[in-house]
Amino acid sequence: MKNIKESGTRKPITSLDAHMYLKEIKDAFKDEKYKYKVFLRAMKDFNLRRIDIVGVMERVEKLFQRHTELLLKFNNFLPDGFEIKPSPKKPNFPVMNKEDADKYLDKVKTRFQHQPYVYDSFVDIMIMYKNKDKSLEEIYEMIFVQVASLFKDHHDLVDGFTNFLL
Repeated sequence: MKNIKESGTRKPITSLDAHMYLKEIKDAFKDEKYKYKVFLRAMKDFNLRRIDIVGVMERVEKLFQRHTELLLKFNNFLPDGFEIKPSPKKPNFPVMNKEDADKYLDKVKTRFQHQPYVYDSFVDIMIMYKNKDKSLEEIYEMIFVQVASLFKDHHDLVDGFTNFLL
């Protein structure tokens, strides 16, 4: 990852520091609660050794792309020798208005409440492709197949996904 660089020694982190940082993240994403949950999932995946330090850094970098202060503070929790430098701003991924987007995400989450891995996979797909430097058509072609497969037999969600992108 090009934005990871070695850094010097950091001060010791206390549990209070961690608690305050989690509160900052939760507050920053109060209107996008799923992003806070995605952050917690990344931390859990790291603790369970599903991803390594570089993997967690990549997820956090994507998640906090518009929250430079949170990204820079995350560096305090990284081991010596690792640091994320903020990327230059990229264009926004087009989405429906905030209220409709939240309703769609809630609908997906409710529909798959007994299969949470489906919702988590959907969120992961969206994060993975959100910052691609490609046209809407290219992104649509890349992820539509994945989302359509994930939401098989749920045609209303596939149709809603189209509106989610546009």
